[in-house]
Amino acid sequence: MPSTDGRADALAFVRPSVCVAAPRVPGGVRMGRRGVLVLLLVLAASVAAAPVPASADTPADLAQVKERLDALAEQRGAPTAVSAWWVDATTRTVVLALNASPRDGHDAEYVRAARDVDPAVRVVGGVAAPAPRADPPVYDLVGGDAIRLNGTRCSIAFSATAVTGEPRVITAGHCTNRGGDVRGANNAPLGPVRSSVFDRTGDWGVVDAGPGWRATPSVAAEGSTTRSITGTATATVGAPVCRSGSTTGWRCGTVTAVDVTANYAAGPVEGLVLTTACSEGGDSGGPFVSGSSALGLLSGGTGDCTTPGGTSLYQPIDEVLRTENLRLVPSS
Repeated sequence: MPSTDGRADALAFVRPSVCVAAPRVPGGVRMGRRGVLVLLLVLAASVAAAPVPASADTPADLAQVKERLDALAEQRGAPTAVSAWWVDATTRTVVLALNASPRDGHDAEYVRAARDVDPAVRVVGGVAAPAPRADPPVYDLVGGDAIRLNGTRCSIAFSATAVTGEPRVITAGHCTNRGGDVRGANNAPLGPVRSSVFDRTGDWGVVDAGPGWRATPSVAAEGSTTRSITGTATATVGAPVCRSGSTTGWRCGTVTAVDVTANYAAGPVEGLVLTTACSEGGDSGGPFVSGSSALGLLSGGTGDCTTPGGTSLYQPIDEVLRTENLRLVPSS
């Protein structure tokens, strides 16, 4: 490795071997040991005093070196181990700052290439990697919006919170009974399935809402409007109800029967409410409401929304909240 002490290098370069005979000066006079020492000191001083050209001696030179590092990054792609690079006018160097990221052969090769750009490049460590300061996007959880998991699409019923204050999403249990990670309508990760019921006792599922999602009391309603839910209610036969879903949107009807046991292919589910509101595949889990009150969530039905006569069954919401120890997000 080259020394940083030019005087020491010069002495090392001219240091005589002990077996070298005393040199002669012009005219044939042989010098003694003292003369040899004086001559060596003179030579060393002249070498040390010789000017050493600087590769980047001015601000403009340093800026050019920095531009060459920019070009290197453009050509090769700076590895994550490199935090930044800049001109340090005080030390007349261009700093290449490294962070604590694990390093591999590619990182080492890049640093070598950066050093080879110019002797003015100075590598330093322990500089944290910068990060953009933009806030991550936050999406609202709205009843009736789509969710996706395990290759299927269902709908959100309501936003709720646990006793700890953590946000949850309520949907249909036949959508969540296989577990897994759920994504929102925008395909952004929502969270994992926390619990799921799809048996004789009911049909509901609860999903954790992770960072980037905001629980709201809203459900999608007519057109592009929303309704804020202020509480829960129990509908009786003949009561008007409406539902929202990611396939057929906002549909309304009346209650025709309560405490219905639906005999699905997977087995019977008890305690459902039958209505004349139509629904289709993908609407499952969507909210049933009456005014600003939450009634339940879509479990199943018959027919469709193209031909008159379609029906829907919903799971009452109060049973879900009581069993899962949840409460709906209140309207502000």
